[in-house]
Amino acid sequence: MKNKNSKVIVLIQSRLSSNRLPGKALLSINGLPIIILCAKRAANTGKKVKVVTSDESTDDEICKVLEIYKIPYFRGSLENVLKRFNDALSDMNDNDLVFRLTADNVLPDGEFLDEMESDFKKSNVDIIGCDSTKSNLPYGISAELTKVKYIRESYKLTNNPYDLEHVTPYLYRNKKSKIFVSNKISYNKNLRVTIDTFDDYISVASLFHGIANPTRIPIKKILNNIKFMKYRPLYKESKKPLTLGGVQFGMKYGITNINGMTKPTESIKIIRHAISEGIEYIDTAASYGESEKIIGKALTGGWSSRIKIITKLLPFNGFKNKNQIPWSLHVRNSVLNSCINLKTNFINTLMLHRAEHLHNKKIIAELLVLKDQGIIGNIGFSVQNPKELEYTLCNKDVSIIQMPFNILDYRWNSVINDIKNEKNKRKIIIHARSPLLQGLLISNDEKKWKLAGVSNNKEVINWLKNTYKFYEKKSIADLCISFVNSQDWIDSVVVGIDTLQKLFLNLESISMPLINKNYLDEIINSRPKINEKSLDPSKWKIFTT
Repeated sequence: MKNKNSKVIVLIQSRLSSNRLPGKALLSINGLPIIILCAKRAANTGKKVKVVTSDESTDDEICKVLEIYKIPYFRGSLENVLKRFNDALSDMNDNDLVFRLTADNVLPDGEFLDEMESDFKKSNVDIIGCDSTKSNLPYGISAELTKVKYIRESYKLTNNPYDLEHVTPYLYRNKKSKIFVSNKISYNKNLRVTIDTFDDYISVASLFHGIANPTRIPIKKILNNIKFMKYRPLYKESKKPLTLGGVQFGMKYGITNINGMTKPTESIKIIRHAISEGIEYIDTAASYGESEKIIGKALTGGWSSRIKIITKLLPFNGFKNKNQIPWSLHVRNSVLNSCINLKTNFINTLMLHRAEHLHNKKIIAELLVLKDQGIIGNIGFSVQNPKELEYTLCNKDVSIIQMPFNILDYRWNSVINDIKNEKNKRKIIIHARSPLLQGLLISNDEKKWKLAGVSNNKEVINWLKNTYKFYEKKSIADLCISFVNSQDWIDSVVVGIDTLQKLFLNLESISMPLINKNYLDEIINSRPKINEKSLDPSKWKIFTT
């Protein structure tokens, strides 16, 4: 039985020494410092609130602001947060209730906490908390509730550094717990409304657009302001960042492309939004028309430090080098020209995408020199077929491999175990490109499929339509990207994007939970088989001649 007369306190964890956004607790939203907004929202139905911060001088400013707004606070250990909570509860009884909130989540309010408290009192559990997926809430609307005595027990019985930093993990391992599901609030569970970076701050602040009293407005009404949200960032549950393909920024690309090259102004918007959403790489090439130059322009003004660039050596098509000019000079000129276009002195990954280049010892030797000189960080190779992949896996100089892979592609079955074995031996990154097969997989145009040599196109189109619905994906594109992203040997999916709308849709696909192995096997076993040459766009020309 829960003690109906127990007191309740809300402890809000806060410090100024954040690694990613120092001082964020004092940033302003609608004229209020974040820590004050968080505290006042939590207290707006009458709950007692106390901020627990550190006794380090770095947090003196938090305390000064709390005093101005007459918000109670407690100061304790910076590193041992569990001790800080334990000590802050010294005047509470064992059966009193304690909420744990963090100051980077400003949306939780008194109504939300009241509902959680009611659920806790009716449940035979020791701790109740939110789960980013199962609670059906945006990432950043969360709280935890337990009894004071369990915080005290945790403090006495655990020395695990993770437990000390995060306060409640010991309880979830050793006590009865429950995931809170609100009856009043349900929203896009992949939406990110926590404040961990400056982009997060801009996005969450924009949710309060036009709100006169941000301390009283219910969560539902705040989420109605999604249309004003600056970036609409998504919580990336899969932990696999998207790689932004850059070919569309420099040339017309793709069998289904009817709009041509993306306009430079639109390309720059896409690139900067993608970086704000947390993508890790932008993929381009010296041969992708104006792509490098457009990307270089987009990365000016501080954007370049937040992204890794992959570009590719010039293909030297038809180039006959009869020793008049050393290969090393051609390689260096290609790389330095890419640096000029990208407005950078360092390229994270320089890829080869011609098999003869990987076999050319002089080219590899020069790339190793450029790596030693700090001009490039990694040597990569963009393979076209399993034979090239097998050879590349044996080359220890190559640390990133890019390969075409999609939901219909069975060509790689024989080498997937080789990839996994090599990844167990050394650090090697696998990027999968063309998950939509140049957009063909999301096209209903039978003429396009015939141009790619797919004679059973009706069967394939119907299978794709039925499969995305059966597995409850949002679209065929969502199914295809999720399938590739869910492969445990793939580290990132390269997706070409030509509009902001497609960027958000593809980011949502990447952020969704991974497809489990049983479902992946079902999809593989049910998929129709197509001509092997149809899986390689470089062979499509044979079907049009």
